[in-house]
Formats: sequence, structure tokens, C-alpha cells
Amino acid sequence: MGKIQVRSLIIGEGQPKICVPIVEKTEEDIIRAASKIREQNCHMVEWRADYFDHYSDSVSLSRVLEKLRETLGDMPLLFTFRTRPEGGCVALDLEEYISLNHAAIQSGCIDLVDVEILRGDDTAFLVVEEAHSKGVYVVGSNHDFTGTPKKETIIMRLCRMQEMEADIAKMAVMPKSPRDVLVLMDATLAMKELHDSTPVVTMAMGKLGLASRLTGELFGSAITFGTVGEGSAPGQIPVEPLAEILRQLALE
Repeated sequence: MGKIQVRSLIIGEGQPKICVPIVEKTEEDIIRAASKIREQNCHMVEWRADYFDHYSDSVSLSRVLEKLRETLGDMPLLFTFRTRPEGGCVALDLEEYISLNHAAIQSGCIDLVDVEILRGDDTAFLVVEEAHSKGVYVVGSNHDFTGTPKKETIIMRLCRMQEMEADIAKMAVMPKSPRDVLVLMDATLAMKELHDSTPVVTMAMGKLGLASRLTGELFGSAITFGTVGEGSAPGQIPVEPLAEILRQLALE
């Protein structure tokens, strides 16, 4: 599996790294959550800015990013604005989506930015190019809340993210059966064996997909998402039991 170093964290090596999302709505609650997460057994933080009440106010957005950076210290920070078609809170037009991500990148406060690859090649390339020009890593992403695509489709989308120069390729699906979970894990293993130029992150959402969040080291998923308080997607589990399970399943 490919690997990258984000601050002192190596993603794509050893056990999956635990990322905790912040989904609070106010500045005060966001920073309070970050302080609490900092004390937990996790590796990185995702700020889901689409939950923020004042996401469209550039001054408020910048202030929160600065406070998050100060609060988190050396812990890597992933900026994500998840749009409604992919399970987020807000529907943005392309210009707004690009502008928000550029503002986060230019703040100098984030380490990684999530880019929804299916927003279109032009949009994705603009954000990827801006991120890389500022030394920010890109997490290419796709979220399917309607079901689980075929193995070949999952692999195709993850490879497309790599082709578009994403530093991490991420895909989440909604399983309808145990076999759907196997399809995702088989696709993940195929990426590890055949297309390992970047770390890959995959998950099957909901209770049915829980195994996919725990077996990343074996099948090739480099990050798993745990909760400290409210989660950002169905099937996420609290950080402390998640960390213990990953320790028990460690290959070394």
C-alpha cells in the first residue's frame, strides 16, 4: 500500500489511523469538541464544515480554522465540506464549492482537504491543483448512500482518484447485504495488490458494514473513522473501543 506522511503521522503503514469527525454547529462547540478529541486515543481530526452554521462567512470560517489549528497542535486536520448529494448538509453550486475549499487551503491551517471527485473533472482539478500548490494533501472521495456498486466500479472510481492526483483515495458505500460488504473489501484488497500508488480508505456504512471499519490493516484501508460524541456517518463507533479492537486485530 502506498503511504504518505502528514506531520508526524504516516498514513498507509501498519494499523488504520483513527480519524474523528467534528460535526458541531457553533464555533464554541467546535473548539470544545477539538479539545476533547485531542485527549483521546486517535490520530487525526476531520472538520465537517458543512455542519457549521456560518460556513458561508469567510471571516468565521477562517477564525474557526485558526482556533482548530491552535487547539490540535501537531494532530493532522482534514477539512471536509460534504455536499448534500454525497450525504452532507448543504447543496452548493460549483463556484461556492471551489471557493470554500480554496479558502480553507489558503488559510494555512489544514493538512488535508477532501475533494468529491464526482463533482466533475474541472472542479476537482482546480481544488487539487490549489491544494498541492500550498502543500496540502488531497483526499479524493466518493460516497454512495444508495447501495454498493460492483467491484469493478469501486476499483474504477478509486483509480480515477489516483489519476487525478489525489494523495488518498476514499470510497464509502451503503451495503444491503453481507455480500455487499465482501464486495467492498474485495475491491479494497484488489487496490492494495494491484493499484498501490496511494493509500486507500474504504468503508461500508451502517451496522452491517462494521467489519469493514475494523479490518483495514488486513484488506488495505488506511484510515477508519471513530466518534467522540456524535458521528458523521452511520456505523461509526466510539474511539476507545475502536482503538482496542484494532490493537487486538493488529497483524504485528
